[in-house]
Amino acid sequence: MASMPAVDNPAQVADSPKQRLRLRRFLFASAFSVLYLVVLGVFYTQGMIDRKTLAQAFGLVALLIVGFSAVFRSGLNLRFPDPSLTGGQLLTSVFTMLYVVYHAPDTRLAFASFFFVALMFGMLRHTARKLAVLGGVSLLAFALVIGLRYFNHHDAEIVRLDLLQLVVIASTLPWFLFIGSHVKRLQRGLNEVSVRLEDIEERARRDDLTGFYNRRTLLVAMEEAKQRADAVREPLSLCVIDLDLFKRYNDEFDHLTGDQVLRAFARSVQEGLRSTDVFGRYGGEEFVQICRHTTLAGAIADAERLRARIGALDVPLPRSIGKLTVSIGVAQYQPGEPIMQTFARADGALYRAKRLGRNRVESQGP
Repeated sequence: MASMPAVDNPAQVADSPKQRLRLRRFLFASAFSVLYLVVLGVFYTQGMIDRKTLAQAFGLVALLIVGFSAVFRSGLNLRFPDPSLTGGQLLTSVFTMLYVVYHAPDTRLAFASFFFVALMFGMLRHTARKLAVLGGVSLLAFALVIGLRYFNHHDAEIVRLDLLQLVVIASTLPWFLFIGSHVKRLQRGLNEVSVRLEDIEERARRDDLTGFYNRRTLLVAMEEAKQRADAVREPLSLCVIDLDLFKRYNDEFDHLTGDQVLRAFARSVQEGLRSTDVFGRYGGEEFVQICRHTTLAGAIADAERLRARIGALDVPLPRSIGKLTVSIGVAQYQPGEPIMQTFARADGALYRAKRLGRNRVESQGP
């Protein structure tokens, strides 16, 4: 017998996002149990189920909902191979309906419909083979109910109708499983395609060499940051960064060495970024950092820290040609101005830093 997985702390795991999702799915499925009770209430108004059986059905459904909810909330379900307990939910709902069918044969009409609804829920978690087993167990249980009723009541007409319904369900079940399995494969294929498209879209937004956002994405991000700054009246600053004398790495070594320097620069930058910052490669050896809710003074301080970090960076090269340094231009967005005007001011500050000797931070006001 397969052993159940151990759970170190069920109470703690019971509050995990996956566990809350399982509980929400169960409560959603429970809504169909409540709907079944509503249908039984309609049957009662037509004299097709007695009050005692209806009350027992209400009690059984309430007991199952409370019981499964307690299991999910306590984390005991995590001790089972299928923490969602889909098979258990399916069989308990089927057995509850068969109990009602035994005492109120006319409710067999509702049993067929809700039986297939229960199978649809099971299809979300189980394979077609597992679902076929659960469906087979359910049909055997239905056949047992038919046999017990005939043994106790000898009502040939009711047995004949029950057998007809059993034959119809048994004939329909394989086709239901076949179509359901096909739909599930289609859904799996669509999910895989969706993941691939998201991956392609994300790669299209990134620079292949450094992994940072590319120019097109940066332009969109700058405009979005401007709109946010206008909406919530928060400060926004831009830093335009350029690697000093980068061409020497390509000229004195080769382009692969230049690529190595860019990747080393990117790794160093990544270590110092805040979660709110947006960083990207604008082109060549020029980069842009979008500093949300950051004043000019704050952006200058961030730029100085970046400059110092790059200056201390040890890039392995065939021979030393001096430290890697950067020049940075900083500007703060002024409410109402086009964001490209802010960028132009930061870019102007960058060129001033270049003229003044490189390896420095310069800023430019409005």
